Amino acid sequence: MIVAVIRHAKVDMKWKFMMTSAGYDKGCADYDTAGVLPVTVRLPETEFERIYVSALPRTTATARLVFADREFESTALINEVPERSGFDTGLKLPMFLWSVISRIQWFFNVPRQPETRAQTRLRARKAAQYLSQKNEDCAVFCHGFFMIFLLQELEKLGFKIDHKRLHYSNGEAVICRK
Repeated sequence: MIVAVIRHAKVDMKWKFMMTSAGYDKGCADYDTAGVLPVTVRLPETEFERIYVSALPRTTATARLVFADREFESTALINEVPERSGFDTGLKLPMFLWSVISRIQWFFNVPRQPETRAQTRLRARKAAQYLSQKNEDCAVFCHGFFMIFLLQELEKLGFKIDHKRLHYSNGEAVICRK
C-alpha cells in the first residue's frame, strides 16, 4: 500500500506585512479561498485508486494540476490547522508575529484558536486510521503544518515514511509504504 501525502501548490496571495488582529483574521480567510500557482509534483509510477483532497480549495486546485480529470474525495479530516489572531487589537503587528502567536496558543491548547493541538492530533489520527483501513494506493493533497501530524500518525500505524521534515515545500510529496 502506498500513500502519497502531497502539500498543496503555492497560494496566489500576497500577505500585508503589518496588520491589526481583524486584518490578520481576514487574511487567514482570504488565504483559505485564494487560488494556486502552477506546480510540478513528483510521484511514484503507480495507479492511485483514490485521490483525497481537503475541504479547502487550494488542495483541489493542486490535485487538478496533477490529475486533471480524475475524481477526488474531499474530507475536512485533512484540512490545515486553522489560525486566528491571538488577541483583539487595533494595533498593527507584523504578519509573522500574528502567526507565531497563533501557533503558540495552538501548542498550549488555548481555546481562542479554532482548533487546539489535542484536537489536531485526534483529527490526524482519525485521518491516518481511515487511510490505513481503506488499504489502497492513494494520493492525499493536504497542507504543510497538518502534514507533520498526519505523517506521525501514519508512522505509528506501521507506514515507512520516505523522509520527514518540519517544513514541506509546496508540491512536495512524501511517500508512505505499508
